Order: sequence, then structure tokens, then C-alpha cells
Amino acid sequence: MSDGPETHRLSADWSVVGKYPGQTMGYEVLGGSLPSDRAERYYWGAATGTPDDREADGGLPWRVFLSGVPGESRSACTLVETTWDGSADGTGAPCYTWRLLVVDWIPASTARLTWTALDRAAPRTQPDPAETAVAVDAARTTAGELADAVDRLGFDWAAGIAALLLEGRQVAVVPAPGARLPDTDDRVLILDAVCSLLPYGCRAWLSAATWTGQSEHRLMLVFATAARTGQAEARLGAGAAGGTPPEPQTAVGREYLNELLRLRARRESTAELVAHLLGAGDAISSQDPKAALRALREADLLDSVLTEIGQGGGELADVTRVLDTYGPNGLTERQLGLLLPFLARHAPGEVLLRYWSPLTPRLLAEDVLAARASQATFTRATDYLRTLRGLEAYHPGAFEELFTAMATAPDQEPGWVAALVYRTEHELGHTSEAADRVLIGSREVRDAWLRTLLKDRSHDLSPLRRIVRSALRDGGNAPAGWLRFAAVLTGDLRAGQVVEADVGEFTDAGEDAWWIALDAAARNGTPAVVGLMWPRLREVALRTAPQLLLTELNRVAVPGAPGLDPQVAADADLLCAIAGATVHDGRRPVPTMPRLRELTAPGAARPYASAVIQRIDADPDLKRLAVEALLGDTPDPASWTVLTQLMKQRPSTEEVVCDSLERRLAEDPGLWIDVLPEELVTAFGRRQRLGWLRPVWKLRKAALAGEDLGELARVIVDACPDRNFSPPLLVELVPLLYSRGAQAVYELGCELDRRAPGLGLALYRELGRSEWARDLCEQLRRFSYAEMERHHQILSRLGAPRRGTPQPPPSRPSPPPQAAPEYHEPDPWQPSSQERKRGKLRDRLPWGKP
Repeated sequence: MSDGPETHRLSADWSVVGKYPGQTMGYEVLGGSLPSDRAERYYWGAATGTPDDREADGGLPWRVFLSGVPGESRSACTLVETTWDGSADGTGAPCYTWRLLVVDWIPASTARLTWTALDRAAPRTQPDPAETAVAVDAARTTAGELADAVDRLGFDWAAGIAALLLEGRQVAVVPAPGARLPDTDDRVLILDAVCSLLPYGCRAWLSAATWTGQSEHRLMLVFATAARTGQAEARLGAGAAGGTPPEPQTAVGREYLNELLRLRARRESTAELVAHLLGAGDAISSQDPKAALRALREADLLDSVLTEIGQGGGELADVTRVLDTYGPNGLTERQLGLLLPFLARHAPGEVLLRYWSPLTPRLLAEDVLAARASQATFTRATDYLRTLRGLEAYHPGAFEELFTAMATAPDQEPGWVAALVYRTEHELGHTSEAADRVLIGSREVRDAWLRTLLKDRSHDLSPLRRIVRSALRDGGNAPAGWLRFAAVLTGDLRAGQVVEADVGEFTDAGEDAWWIALDAAARNGTPAVVGLMWPRLREVALRTAPQLLLTELNRVAVPGAPGLDPQVAADADLLCAIAGATVHDGRRPVPTMPRLRELTAPGAARPYASAVIQRIDADPDLKRLAVEALLGDTPDPASWTVLTQLMKQRPSTEEVVCDSLERRLAEDPGLWIDVLPEELVTAFGRRQRLGWLRPVWKLRKAALAGEDLGELARVIVDACPDRNFSPPLLVELVPLLYSRGAQAVYELGCELDRRAPGLGLALYRELGRSEWARDLCEQLRRFSYAEMERHHQILSRLGAPRRGTPQPPPSRPSPPPQAAPEYHEPDPWQPSSQERKRGKLRDRLPWGKP
């Protein structure tokens, strides 16, 4: 407010109470505009006792300043003065006079009417009784005058009393020992000066007196000989005497005192502070001392607001008032660095837009980065980004500036930066080349970003693809580490450009990293990653998620897909075999190698076999599983090609193959014999239970080659050194002989007998004992009878006597007696009851029906 000598004409109600000289009656209202009942309230509110001539400092006049009394609903600026003109009543007692002057609060506060101004403007003579109110011309007390009084009293002393009053304490100002109090006019100024260190609005409840007698009262600040019980004592002239007012007892009192002292220390004079407090004219309740503190801080509004914000507090209304007062261009960067982030945190974006500064993005970033990286600062950062995203239309580039400043800050915690970069792209759709360079160039940030991507589980790989291509664009080659492997996933690098450590960094970054990698490979058509991730995928197939792996492998390396690399096919088939065995808990069926069977390119089996050899080396379990899968349930030329190469390059594999084949041969020999190579047949021949295999194999080879009876006889003779036919050999002979006819059988028998006497007859014997050779036996009997008849005719022509008449064969000869065979080794090949059915055995063997 201005310090000029302004004068305000105010309307005041008045009242005078007293008695006329010589009158013996009691005191009465001698005149006034105020109803007597209201006047009486004020008089009682100001009553503190009867003047006593024995008190040196208690001489009249007494002046009491009131803001309100019980029974009055509104505050006012009130003066009650007690005087004595020397007259006496009829009893000889002094005739005192009490003059009351009441100015309503609203005009008083508008004029910033002080007690000093009211005291100086009050009429000292009795107004005309006819007047309902008097006009008071009050000259405003200047801040300079009050400030000078404060300085004379001692700022700290006056400030201490002001803080006590704010707490609601009653304060008695007493003289220093041996000293006298000032005269009444100076006391009024002292009371006014002390209260000028409180906002003017506190005068809505403050009260004061230049002197008090012995009666009880509720006045706040008074002069007295000594403090009464419950009053705080403040010794006038305490600075010289070395005393100070009591310390405030409440937090708000102490804070107010400290703020007064702080603000005074920052200023050249007290007048500036007093002027501000006189300007704080809104009424303040005695129940809300913090309102006074806020009003005080507005004396240094900017600094106080900055202080509150710095301490974690602050009010949005105060901040906007500061910005309205100074404007963004009128504040320093440091000040804006507190005010604008506060707005961004506590106000809608349009409020921040109203006070926009070109420094806003950088100051918001600095506000985030000033604190240690934490979830709180991350949340603040993302909130700021969302706010500026909404203002992008008004300030293009501000969002990018804020994001880049936070993402590229040196020494920021890598995980924090990585999460910010990922979240900003994923949720706000924004990227920054500068942030990408930080991500690509820092292994810690890069690894943390990958972990964030994997945890998201959205399988949105567009950020991964973008980072890869950004790296390739900037450096020509992706940097070492998982990012290089990711470039293979996205199809931007070849598998041969990746080392094992690169893959490990990626797959070790998260539990589902392998799954996301396969998903990316399936989407981008890069099945080569299967081989790169072999160690991790093998672990998944064995323990973690075999069924899911089977599904993903069928997406990544589709059986029969055009151009599928044989090595990739081998890895995928092996992993499917492992996963299938895990799913079936080691029980059959073991999955076959579907991709191998779909490889149609010439020479594809060779690299496939090389890949299998690489995987099964030093892994006996996988070797057995691979052989089982390659064999499958039916012979396959491609599988046999691979198995042959395996046994050739890894001879130890032969034993595993033989083990697996022995079981298959025991179940269905005809299905497998023709595909066996000679060297494997030789190996089987060394096994006791498979001694029959080589003769049978040779017989089938000879039959398929269409060899003559002489060669067949040679094979049979070699197979039967002891004149015994093994059941498997007989199984192979029956359909062969049936197909050649009885004449061929007869000739074969003769050739057998010629080469090994008795072997031909042994063949007939075995055929006659076998129930499942009944058709052939019947054919042979008919042939034999026919031959017998012919020979009888020949003998007859030759003149030889007839020895007997041949008997025609029965229409359905009975089977010969089943004598125990001479081959005593346990026979796993005895046909089952199903195989004994007519034609069953014959139909499933290569020769077919006769």
C-alpha cells in the first residue's frame, strides 16, 4: 500500500457515559447514536477496573481498542476512552467520563484504519446529542511511522509479541525495572506498531489497552504494572535490559516468528514488510492462524511460495498468483524450475499452457532428474510426458525435447532409462533417435530394455524391429550382443553373423525369451534361429514347455516348407523328438522326423545328417532318441540315407541302430528286411537272436533279383548247414515257392538234395508240418500224385510190372501230424494266429499273391 498521508472520512457511532458534577446518582448515558444496550456491551468489554492515583503509570486517560464484544455479531474498530476533567460528584468522588466510538469493520478495513489513526481522529468533545453518527476524518497511519516505532522497540521484540498474539496468548507490556512507561499517545503507537507485524485482517479479533486496572478482562495486548496469571509478560525496553518475550508455544507461532525474522533479514527496511501486512485487509479468524502465516508470506510471495514448494508443500492458488503477478518472463530460470513443474503436477494441462515458457520442457526434465531414479520419479516423468503430449498441438517439439532430455541424461540408472524409452514408445507411440543411440550404445540400458520388452508379454515386436534397424542404419552392423541376434530374428542379418554369446544374452533375459524369439522368427520367416537357440530350446523341450515348443516349431520350420534349410530341418526334427518324448513321458510313439521326409532337394539328406551328427555327439540319450525317430514305424528311404551316413561317420551309432531295429524286426520283419544294407545285416548276424537274418535277407535279395533255382538252392544250402530250416527262412520260402509253382519246388528240392543230400526232403518235411503252408502242400501233393501216375505209365510202357495204384489226393487233405521241430532255439518269429489266416502272411510280403 502507499505510504502517503491519505485521509478517509468515516461514519462512527458514538456514546458518552458519565455523570454531571455534584450529582449523587450513578453513571448514565449522557448521549450517543448507539443504542444503550449495544453501548453497554462495549463499555463492559473495555472495563478493566477503577483508576487508581497510586499507580504512577496508571494515570488517565485510559484507551481501550476493541474489535468485538460478546453479543455483537460483527467486528468493528472501536475506541473506549476513560477521562477525568477534575470534577467530582455529590459525594466528592471523581466524575469519570467514558467515550465510545465505533466504526464498522468494512469501512474501517477498507481505509486500513489503525488504532493510532482512530485515536487521533476521535473527537475529544461531546458531539451534538441530536447527531445519530459522527463523521471522523482519519488520516491513514503510514507504514513508515509504524515501522519506525517497531524499529525503536526492536524488531525481534515486537515480532515475538506478534507471534504470541497469533497463538491467542494475552500479553502484558510492563516497564523495565526502575523505568516509566511512555505517555498514552506513545503507548497507542506502540500497541499499533506491534500489531502492524500481523496482517491487518487480524484486527478483526485483536484488542488492546493503554492501561488496565485490577479487574479481569479479555484484552489481548495491554500495558500493566505486571503480568497477571495466564498472561505473557513482555518488558518494554527489553533490548537494553537483555530480556526477550516468551517463545511461542505452537508450531504456527514459531513458524510465523521465523518467517517474520527471515523476511526482515531480506529487506533493507521494516516499512516494506509493514506496508505489506497493512495491505492484507481480508478478515482473518482467530481460529485460523495459518491464514495469517500465508498472508505474511505473501509479503515475500515469490520466495515463500518457492520455499513451500521446495519443502514439498505449496498451494496451487499461490503459485498461479505468483505467475499472474510476475509472468513467466519476469521470473528467473531457477524460480520457473520450481513453479512450472509444480503446475505440471497439480494442474490440468491448460493451466500449464497459460503460463508456458520456452524453458518448460527442459525444466520439467531437470525436475525429474534432480532426484534419484525411483518408481516415484518414473511416474512423474511419464505424467509430464502425457501432459506435454496433450499440448503438442500448441507447442510442437516440446514433448520430444522433454523425452530426449530425460532419456539421454548422463549417469541415469539404466533400468529407469530403458523403461522410459519402452513405455514412451509402447503407450505414447513416440521414439527419439537420440534415445535410440543411448539404448544401442549402452549395454546396461540395452539389456534392461530387452527385459522390459520381454516382461510386457504383448509379443509386439515392432519396437525390437525398429531398434535393430536403427542400429544397422547408424553403424552398418548391429553391435555385439543380443541386438545382433535380434537382427537375425527380424531378418536383417544372417544366422552366420551371430555368435553363441549373442543368443545367450537374448534367451537369458527372460523366461519366455525363447518363445518370443520363435514367434518373431515365425512372423519374419527366419527359421535359422532354431539352430542358434539350440541349447535353450533343448532345455525347454526336456523340462519347461515341450508342448508349446512343438506348436511353435511347427510355425517356425513348417514341414515341407519351400526352401527349408536341411540343417534347420534337422534341428527342428530333433527338438520335436525330444519334446514329443517328454510329452509322452518316454513312452512310444516317438515322433518321426517329418521335415526330413519332406526334403525333396537332391543331396538334402547329407547336410541334414551332418546337423544330426553335430547334435548327438557326446549325448548318448539324444543319439538313441534320434535313431528311434529316424527309424519311425515304417521304413523311409530318406531316413535310411541319414542313418547310413550316421553309421559311416560315427561307427558307434551302428550299435544303437541295431538295438532299435532288433525290436522292429521282432515285431514285423518283412517290413524292414528289404531296406537293410549288407553291412548292417552282417552286424545283425553277430547277434544270437538274429542269426537267421542274413540267410533270409539273401533269399529275399535273390528272389527279388529273379535268380534261378540253382542260386536259390545255393542260398538255402548256406542257410541250413545242419539240414534245419529256421522259421523265418521258412516264412520267406512259402510264398516264394507258392509263386514259382509245384514243378519249381520239385526241381528246387532235387537241386537241394544234389548240393546237400537230404536237404530237399527236409524242406518237404518242414512244409508238411506247417499249418500255414497248407495251400502249398496241397499243390505239391497233387503235383506228386500226377508225377507218380505219369511214372507208372512210363514204367508200364517200359514193361515194368505195376506195383500199386496211386490214390488221388483228398479233396481237402488233413494236415500232417505236428511233430516237434528240430530247430530248438526260442523262436520269436512263430506267426501269430492272425498271420495263420489264409493268405494273410502272403499278402503282406513283397511277392504278393500267386
